[in-house]
Amino acid sequence: MKNRALQRIIIDERERPSGVPDELRSLGVPIEFRVLDVADYVVGSYAVERKSVRDFVSSLYSGRLFDQAHRMGEAYRTSMLVVEGDLWEELKRVRNSRSLWGALISSVLDFGLNMFFTPDGKQTAQFLFTLGKGGRHTKGSGGPPVIVRKPRSKDLNRLQLSVLGSLPGIGPRMAEQLLGYFGSLRKVFSASMTEIAVGAGLGRSRALALTKLLDSRYKASRTVIPQASLNQE
Repeated sequence: MKNRALQRIIIDERERPSGVPDELRSLGVPIEFRVLDVADYVVGSYAVERKSVRDFVSSLYSGRLFDQAHRMGEAYRTSMLVVEGDLWEELKRVRNSRSLWGALISSVLDFGLNMFFTPDGKQTAQFLFTLGKGGRHTKGSGGPPVIVRKPRSKDLNRLQLSVLGSLPGIGPRMAEQLLGYFGSLRKVFSASMTEIAVGAGLGRSRALALTKLLDSRYKASRTVIPQASLNQE
């Protein structure tokens, strides 16, 4: 049986220094650099965003990931996120792991974001290489890279509620209450503890927990534990 032709991969210009494009070249993958509005890689009809585990956790708590997932979902047919590093080690540093899992679940179920985890850039390249060859599917991903622009949604309510509702102690009802009072996510995140407690009616304990979460400095992980390899051989 003949090997499938290697699919050309479109890469965002900002990914040049990551090392992943060099790994793809070493695998014989044809690549092309462009400035992409969203996503870091386009493989056929698949859009792939790459994040370090540190940036991934930070973007979950800040809500950036939900915004990126929303925009990727509007621009491409299938969205994927590749997280590089050791998530399990990072979880040891998270005080409330349930809030992290809640945000992960929301990313997958509410925004249709397919997630994959790799230990390093070399294995990310192996993932993209395999994706370009169709993975385990016999028909492959088909055709050249396709950059699709779906009609932009006018209703951001679900996105706003998902971002706020994923925070510990908030949930859908409190998220709606906060947004109803403040009017936007930015105003919620900029509000004082008194405004949240009294104005929005969350009470002192919830307001204190929320402002502490928003104001606490992120402590990055410095330890990486090796993970299983994706090498084909």
